[in-house]
Amino acid sequence: MSKFGCLLFCLFAIIPVVMAQQPIDYREYDRLTRTYINAEGRVNYAGLKRELVALKSFTDQLGAISPDSHPQLFKDEKDKLRYFATAYNAWVLYLVTSNYPKRDLLWGVLGFKDQQIRLGGQMSTLETLEHKILRPRFKDPRVHFYINCAAKDCPPLPQGAMPQGQTDAELDKAARRFINNTKYVQYDAARKRLDISAIFKWFQQDFTGYLKTQHGQARPHIAQFLLLYLNDGVTKTALAAVPVNELSVSYKSYDKALNEQ
Repeated sequence: MSKFGCLLFCLFAIIPVVMAQQPIDYREYDRLTRTYINAEGRVNYAGLKRELVALKSFTDQLGAISPDSHPQLFKDEKDKLRYFATAYNAWVLYLVTSNYPKRDLLWGVLGFKDQQIRLGGQMSTLETLEHKILRPRFKDPRVHFYINCAAKDCPPLPQGAMPQGQTDAELDKAARRFINNTKYVQYDAARKRLDISAIFKWFQQDFTGYLKTQHGQARPHIAQFLLLYLNDGVTKTALAAVPVNELSVSYKSYDKALNEQ
């Protein structure tokens, strides 16, 4: 091997080691999401694709470092949750943008959730990240309002990265943004009827389990969860006045079209 070849080999061998000794740098992800995601959470995939290298540099960090591979780089459980929730959104953005303008990746035979991703040096999938890490490990149903599967009726993608030390505040913000949007939650007081996102049906046990363990509700109802995050106003007052056993619940259809601008 030539001296130049040896130098290149040594350089590429050292880079992953150096990366793995540093905490995740969220600045580039922050810039990209502020640039290519609008206020409604829709993505300019064509524009983002022109900066795919920059997005890949961030997913490369996620691929090298995780709370499981380098726990010493993460301050606490909230910091770990910040990593995994961000990783979900970042990998979705990367997978969809890499294939754009093709849209068949989203809901194909296998689906993009089965596409390979890397976290802390280990191969994984979005399905594993959501159902084997985020949900069972952290048991925080607010994460359902933060992570985004690239469909129009998913919770809107946040602009900017989750600031360090602000995990709770950002998840609260995401929950309030979702629950106070009539696209996802509507209450007909005259009919005592809730019409809500299918997310509340798919992950019902996450919401009711949270009400049991964190709020002592023996017979939890999804309305009780909504009341935690509904802004003060007519809807909250009307819903709070009705016994939950008198409420009926229906679930909205779910638009799986791509969340592009």
